This record gives sequence, C-alpha cells and structure tokens, in this order.
Amino acid sequence: MNQDGVTILVGTTKGAFLISGGSDRQGWTVKGPFCNGWPINHIVGDPATGLLWAGGGGEWHGAGVWCSEDAGETWQVAKLTKGLIDDWAAKDPQLAAMMNWTNRPLPFVDQFAQIWSLSYAHGTLYAGAKPARLLASRDDGKSWEEVQGLRDHPSADSWNPGGAGLVLHTILFDPANAQKLWVGISAAGVPQHDAGIGNC
Repeated sequence: MNQDGVTILVGTTKGAFLISGGSDRQGWTVKGPFCNGWPINHIVGDPATGLLWAGGGGEWHGAGVWCSEDAGETWQVAKLTKGLIDDWAAKDPQLAAMMNWTNRPLPFVDQFAQIWSLSYAHGTLYAGAKPARLLASRDDGKSWEEVQGLRDHPSADSWNPGGAGLVLHTILFDPANAQKLWVGISAAGVPQHDAGIGNC
C-alpha cells in the first residue's frame, strides 16, 4: 500500500480515510472519504495481499463490510443486513432507480445494524457486530457465516449491553494457532473461541 512509509487506516462517521506519510512521518496526505460515506467503525488490512476491509453501517444503511483490492482506490461492499434505505427503495421505484438499488437477499436480513470490529487471521476474516455476533468469511469478505458457537455460549443469556450497546468490539487471534480466538463484548467479557468455526 505505502511501501516507502506509513499509512493510517481511519474509520469515521463520514466514511473511510487513508492517511499516508513518509518513513520519517512527514508529508502526510489524506485520501477519502471512501465507502460511499457510510459510518465506518474499523478498518484492517492484510500486508501479504494488500487487501483492505472496512466494517460499519447503521440504521440507515444496514451493516456491511467494504473491501478494496487496489490499496484503497476503489471499494466494494458485502451488504449483510438491510437498513431504512432498503425499506424506502423497496416502496419507491424512482428512488431505487436513482440509487441503482436492487432487491437482493441479504444473508442476515435484519439481525444486526452495524459491524464494529474486524480481524484477519490464518486466511479467515472475522467481523464483530452490534448486537454481539461473530461472523467469519473464508473468501476475503465476499460471503459470510455466523460463528454459531459464540451465540450458543453458555454465558450468552447473561450478557448485558454497555454504554454503546451489546457490542462485539475486539477480536484477537493467536498467531500460532488458527483454532484459538478471543472476542471482547461490552459488557459481557471475553469468551474464548476454540476448535473451528462452529465452536466457542
């Protein structure tokens, strides 16, 4: 992405930005906003491939994960849930045409409103949602499935939201063990994920 310096990945309520500077941390330039102005909560990248992912959304857009394969020049969204814009466009053909909106099935319909955290490890991209869900993609964010083991965790019934809601805000992986993952949920604690995608 920026082989001669540093690039900072910034998510904001007005989209994603890339702030790049030299190795001496001078001469900063700002690119953006990207992701069509969606609220973006977290951005991560894979240094080996140069892929970037940005997670966000909200009541208006629904939840989604954006991906850039060209160092942030262009972005495509994998939309995961519907938002108010989808309800409006479904009832208004003119609005739908103006926005190039199509009525396509969404994998999680209306189960959550935002992606809050992302982590890429061992060939799997993970996403944490609000309310707390853990999702996984094994094709660089094109398709997604829920890690059912977290939802079925024995402590799930006792989880209570923190100040920002019941948010899966942090995903940490073991660099030496693809089967081990920790997630931070506000205000539920830190469940550990073991032994494959379906268990926690």
